[in-house]
Amino acid sequence: MGVVALTGGRLKPGDKLPSARALQNRYGIASGTVQNALRLLKSEGLIYSVQGRGSFVRNSTGPAEEGQEQHAESSDAAPDLTAESVAEDVKSLKATVKQFEATVSRLAAIVQAQQQAK
Repeated sequence: MGVVALTGGRLKPGDKLPSARALQNRYGIASGTVQNALRLLKSEGLIYSVQGRGSFVRNSTGPAEEGQEQHAESSDAAPDLTAESVAEDVKSLKATVKQFEATVSRLAAIVQAQQQAK
């Protein structure tokens, strides 16, 4: 059975992840960033979500329907993730968001200038 290290502790397959709000508060990041990170973990097959219950560590890295719980043990366990690697990913996401915001601001200024020139 594989064990995934998240948020400084160790979570085993089937364990529930902290809520998005708890992750947001713990790392001081925007809710959109948390949602993007959870979406990325889902797309990589590391977690699954059950509406109204939360997100859980998946038993294996194989693809599954969203919300589908896997009860069988698997030798294809998810690779270990450390809180540090997740924090690095969050830092990278923050930098990317800042770049996008700067690009959008520049584009908005160009559009505004063009509209004023008409």
